[in-house]
Amino acid sequence: MPRALPIAPLLLLTSCCLMTSDARGQTTPQAELVKALAQLKQVTAAEVERGILNGFSIALVDDQRVVFSAGFGLADVKRKTPARADTIYRVGSISKLFNAVAVMQQVEGGRLDLDEPVQKFAGDFHIQSRFPDAGPITLRQLLSHRSGLIRESPVGGYFDDQQPTVGASVRSVADCALVNRPNTQTRYSNIGATLAGYAAQTVAGMAFDFYQRQHILGPLGMSDSSFAITPAVRRKLSNSYMRMANADGTFRHEASPLFELGTIPAGNLYASAEDLARFMSFIFAEGHTADGKLLLRAETLKEMCTPQLTGATNGFGLGFSVGRFGSFKAVSHGGAVYGFSSSFIALPGPKVGVIVLANEDIAMGPVSKLAEAALELLLQAKLGRAPVAKPAPVKLDAAALSAFAGEYESESYWAKLEVNGDKLRANIASQELDFTPLGPTKFRADGRFAHNGPVEFSRDASGQVTFTALGQKFSPAPSNPPPVPPAWRKFLGSYGPKFIPAIVSVRHGHLYVMTENMVDYRLTPLNRTTFAFSPGLYTDEHLVFNVDASGMARSVVLANMELKRN
Repeated sequence: MPRALPIAPLLLLTSCCLMTSDARGQTTPQAELVKALAQLKQVTAAEVERGILNGFSIALVDDQRVVFSAGFGLADVKRKTPARADTIYRVGSISKLFNAVAVMQQVEGGRLDLDEPVQKFAGDFHIQSRFPDAGPITLRQLLSHRSGLIRESPVGGYFDDQQPTVGASVRSVADCALVNRPNTQTRYSNIGATLAGYAAQTVAGMAFDFYQRQHILGPLGMSDSSFAITPAVRRKLSNSYMRMANADGTFRHEASPLFELGTIPAGNLYASAEDLARFMSFIFAEGHTADGKLLLRAETLKEMCTPQLTGATNGFGLGFSVGRFGSFKAVSHGGAVYGFSSSFIALPGPKVGVIVLANEDIAMGPVSKLAEAALELLLQAKLGRAPVAKPAPVKLDAAALSAFAGEYESESYWAKLEVNGDKLRANIASQELDFTPLGPTKFRADGRFAHNGPVEFSRDASGQVTFTALGQKFSPAPSNPPPVPPAWRKFLGSYGPKFIPAIVSVRHGHLYVMTENMVDYRLTPLNRTTFAFSPGLYTDEHLVFNVDASGMARSVVLANMELKRN
């Protein structure tokens, strides 16, 4: 497991002064910044020591300046190459922010309209609908994930390593069907965001990556960033690592594959933390670049950072996720793509923000922890506001903890809880989490999958222990589950690419499927070979087994893509 590297880059800032003002118009003393960075040093050292992340980079932004940037751990484990402030990472769905800017530039130019049918601008897009009264799909819906589109396209989706064009990915949905009526449900869709970017590139008359270089990345001075792998990107690109699921429910840890996504606008950006800091300053400057050029009007950015669901105070704007960080409005996006995890959080009010980029897959827990700690410390340095006190852990004896141990199920997941010292160790649908007690029945969940996740235990009317976690209620799994139909035994196993297989298993009398090396989702039978996904990545979508004459499944259709049995 990698050890902490010297964190000297933090100390280089002791000669800097954060010349900003707090809410009363007073300048923040240099000592406050130095103190904050010393505390951040402890947080980053502990995270390197924990070992989930091999390497990561952080940038802190105060309006038009990067007040801190550095790398920690290793960008290349084998060669012992340290991560740096300018190390390049794949940033996953943070790409969607740049995609939205491209779309809105074309809206400002009169070549796109947010509320016209998207087919007007992308005439080769077609999809089937089982809703006869469904209205048209619009760019506004696509950018706010309310289009009703499927999550992934059959070509160019997350399971496809053949590197098709954006157009091929868009056209591949022609024989797919809408999951929901447009503008009725919020359902995250990578092909939806891609379709919006495809419309922008079509009316602009140039490939998406070229458009980004010419009209967004270039003007912002993001010289280390690209939507395509170039020789310059490769020289600074971090290696990346991921847990890959095995058919027996275990995982192996390997270097992740590197290929271009067919959904380029939705997730194919390569960038450094320092470059993303320039994009954040563009937000704080209300659409202006560092040299004063206007890329996007202030009123356009304001609309992008406003939840599009009428009356909502949080949710998706146009590209941005809108919520709260403490008492402040936050506009943000996370990213997770083959071996990389990332977080981008900007607070437009105090004009501060943080970028965290890591070279480990499915590592939202530690990335969120780093982002939260760094942003709290920056706010404290700038505004003199101490972070909101968090509940302190308490000590529960083994007997109290043992009352919660056991096996559970929720609508989507299975769970197994065991006593582990002064904590509970939880395995929720193949993700291990530590439940740290905060009181007799309240805990927090931490691990690679979550940070400070709320957990609360209670007893139902029959006296059985239940708990809530990950937004779902867990009840005891049946001690005598119903027998598994013999036909289902022929569905079990591994399907698709070895680096991102679909693993079908059975627990407590139910079928589950592991997707994207993340978690097992419970399946509900609709007929002999078609099963509905439970709430999660593929809410309202189906898994279909293709069987031979003996009933043995030879492939499954997941995310509208056929995955052959391994």
